[in-house]
Amino acid sequence: MALLEAKGIRKHFGGVEALRGVDLALEPGEVHALVGENGAGKSTLMKVLSGALVPDEGEISVGGTAVRLRSVADARRAGIAMVYQELNLVPDLTVAENLALGRLPPIVRYARLRETARALLAQMGLTLDPSRSVRSLAAGEQQLVAVARAFAHRARVMIFDEPTATLSATEVAQLFALVRRMRAEGVAVVYISHRLEEIFEIADRVTVLRDGQRVATEPVAGLDARRVVGLMIGREVRAFERVRQPLAGELGAFEVAAPGLAPLRLALGLGEVVGLAGVVGSGRSEALEAMFGLRGRTTWKGERLARPSDALRRGIFLVPADRKTQGLVLGLAARENVVLSVLRRLQRLGVMQVARERRLVGEWFSRLSVRPPDAERPAGTFSGGNQQKLVLAKGLATEPVVLLMEEPTRGVDVATRFELYGLLQDLAGRGLGLVVSSSDTEELAGLCDRVLVFRGGKVTAELRGPIGREEVVAHVTGALDVA
Repeated sequence: MALLEAKGIRKHFGGVEALRGVDLALEPGEVHALVGENGAGKSTLMKVLSGALVPDEGEISVGGTAVRLRSVADARRAGIAMVYQELNLVPDLTVAENLALGRLPPIVRYARLRETARALLAQMGLTLDPSRSVRSLAAGEQQLVAVARAFAHRARVMIFDEPTATLSATEVAQLFALVRRMRAEGVAVVYISHRLEEIFEIADRVTVLRDGQRVATEPVAGLDARRVVGLMIGREVRAFERVRQPLAGELGAFEVAAPGLAPLRLALGLGEVVGLAGVVGSGRSEALEAMFGLRGRTTWKGERLARPSDALRRGIFLVPADRKTQGLVLGLAARENVVLSVLRRLQRLGVMQVARERRLVGEWFSRLSVRPPDAERPAGTFSGGNQQKLVLAKGLATEPVVLLMEEPTRGVDVATRFELYGLLQDLAGRGLGLVVSSSDTEELAGLCDRVLVFRGGKVTAELRGPIGREEVVAHVTGALDVA
């Protein structure tokens, strides 16, 4: 008997039917992968199962008993917990307090709270200080705290939505060890990821959604990546192969001096793509933020970048890792988000030129294949991958000279990822400089002309093309002596 079974799940958002009669069955002690393009309905279905959304139609049963999940609390009582792609932590609370949310006693003894948190983190192989505020943690560390909090509930059904998007290879291995432990204990694990290599490493079965419908549920052992992608998009997709077209000349140079970072000079060539690799806390994210004027003292072509507005005036734009809190205003329409950085350019005598605005937004919606193609829809109602496209459109609308990108394809499906790579290659061919900080070593190896490896706040290796993924992994993890 299935541990959890969903039948005929339907969900509408206005005139959009996000789920169209989806069935899903989870067996105890299995890792069940859920895949599909951005907007296919994966996160919506999981939000229904975790109580965050109430379905318009359909039935859900747990252990053979029908349940009505009207809230997250209902789902937790039924033994269902979810780790969201976009973290739902409280930034100004400590790690220990976040881990205990929903389970705090009437009288809190903080020494005991920290001790319990330290023990829980140790089970996961983490050495985070329970007294630190979540706001002070790197994105990958915050992700691991969210996983730890869900693990603390000891649920019968665990749902992971893109859990490795900001994790290093070492942290991914820690997470997979935890998932395997859950499977051995009889927990049913739902695993959503656009990284197909993870699906084949960790999952037992896979369900494919397309346009809000289930198109297949099959054992992973009988599938390959090409077959899965074909089911996801209904057609064959070609793999991305970077065609490097070196351009002569230097675009400019960053001189970075920031707390926790060794002095760094990064000279960027015309059309060059430079990758920043390293584990969480290695300094790669901090270096990227410094280049945008967010920390320390940075110059570009000898001119000081004291704040982000200085960087924007000089044609430098940052696509941040956290699109919900740093990249978008979720309550505004997608159109308004895309033009936020170019409002002055679209005005004449203080009045917005509506026709120009619509043409600009329409161009980027088309080039990035934003789904649904509704520019008036609130940004917060788009899927995670389509929100990422909106942030990228917002940046490219500024016509930047240098584009800084932190985890550029986080939460983006395979087909769209290759489309974005093709777009970035085209932009590089026109002379745009790209600096990409990513935990995806395959992405860095395939996209970049050079990769700088960070460890302990300094660059310990510089890799030049052709670059192999294994080479990047070896330097990032310290398998090679790069000190």
